[in-house]
Amino acid sequence: MPKSKYHDPDLVAAEQEVLSQLYLGWLHYWNHESREDFHNGMEGARRFYDFPEMLSYDMFGNTIRGSFKEHFESIFPYWNDGQMEFKDLEITAVSRDFAYSTMIQHTWGTAGGTPFDTAFRRTGIAHRSPQDGKWRWIHEHLSFPVDMKTQKGDFTASLEPGKGFKLQ
Repeated sequence: MPKSKYHDPDLVAAEQEVLSQLYLGWLHYWNHESREDFHNGMEGARRFYDFPEMLSYDMFGNTIRGSFKEHFESIFPYWNDGQMEFKDLEITAVSRDFAYSTMIQHTWGTAGGTPFDTAFRRTGIAHRSPQDGKWRWIHEHLSFPVDMKTQKGDFTASLEPGKGFKLQ
């Protein structure tokens, strides 16, 4: 995928911090720590989110600012037995304290004992905390392409643009 023209050479260090702290950290957590963390209330996953500021438009519904804790506690333990990888991850810092990212996220494993294998689009907005200097997500949007004719989601995120909007 071609890179955005909006990368600022002065913000490369911020983009690398977001990559290291959030995305590589999240992959490591999900692929190596999450199953052990299940009985601890997924406490380790909490470090990636700014709970009071988090706003989520997610496949399971929308979560308004201030309500993410309840969403997290109901969803994350259910999906903890899986693996994850990223495709076409691009992180763009817009300042030393804010960055956004786009990617396709592939997740597979079992949820509540039921096997799953899905890929979806993920856009994230991250903020660096002035208190501890850590990057955390403050917004995420997870979605599947939808074939408008069949009104079915594409759980592989591979529907070609222009093919899913035709109603006839």
